[in-house]
Amino acid sequence: GRMRSFKLITALLFAFTCKETTANKGEIDKIAAILKETVKTDLTTLLNQHDLSLEQTIDGFMKTIDYVDKNIAELKTHLETRIEEYNGNTMTNLQEFEKNTGEMMSTMNETIMTNLNNINTLSMEERNKIISWAHERAHLHEDILKSRISACAYDYGHLGKGVVRYNSANGGYIKE
Repeated sequence: GRMRSFKLITALLFAFTCKETTANKGEIDKIAAILKETVKTDLTTLLNQHDLSLEQTIDGFMKTIDYVDKNIAELKTHLETRIEEYNGNTMTNLQEFEKNTGEMMSTMNETIMTNLNNINTLSMEERNKIISWAHERAHLHEDILKSRISACAYDYGHLGKGVVRYNSANGGYIKE
């Protein structure tokens, strides 16, 4: 194809550059006829193939665009559906969370109030017991100070120095 066209074009150029004679005229006409028959056919074939390739390319692009448009529409529908599902699930979960949190806070509040009341009651009872014990103890000391108690004891080893200890080896209580 191309090589033959190149040879014919080269021969044609060579023929045109030579002096025109009747001997070359026949060769030139022969080459012109070959060019018209062969090159025209080759150029027509190439043009048809080019047009066919262009149509196939355009057709391929159009099919690709249709395919992409279809898939984008499907993806959009799929994503919208999934987002609506997630949104519904999220709202349901948030409502359940709010409900459970309210119930747990109410239960925790009741438990804390019960515990605080128990602590208050127990600490009040302990406080009253301590006050009662201190009151009894104070009255006991007051009663002791009001009475006359005499303890008779001896310590023969004291000899007037230091503290008298009635429980020493030389001391004791008088029993009579």
